[in-house]
Amino acid sequence: MSNYTKSTNFATKDSLPSGDALKIVKGTEIDTEFNNIATAIATKADLAAPTFTGNVTGTFVGNITGNVTGNVTGNVTGNTSGSSGSVATTNWTITESSGKLVFSYGGAAKFSIDSSGNMIVTGNVTAYGTP
Repeated sequence: MSNYTKSTNFATKDSLPSGDALKIVKGTEIDTEFNNIATAIATKADLAAPTFTGNVTGTFVGNITGNVTGNVTGNVTGNTSGSSGSVATTNWTITESSGKLVFSYGGAAKFSIDSSGNMIVTGNVTAYGTP
């Protein structure tokens, strides 16, 4: 990603005495500045509907609307409507398969939740707490 760096300091030209050849603003200087600005702008993400490629590391706070292709590792808090693929937490992996969310622990499927909200236990699950 490119950041804009000004190559001509036009303000210093103002302080030069009249008749000084360096006081003249040349078209090539202006052209260079516009090219530098255009390059910097072209390498930034759009504010509306940006597309990111590569790996993103850090903390994202807000809503993600659109598609995420790849793996999400870490903690996901909130709704994941329309999701497919997998979310890996510290010990659990959540995947979408044939319209149901499959919860796996240590690589083995433990239970799934279908589109009607039914929980289907497929492995040993220990539940704690008071119903």
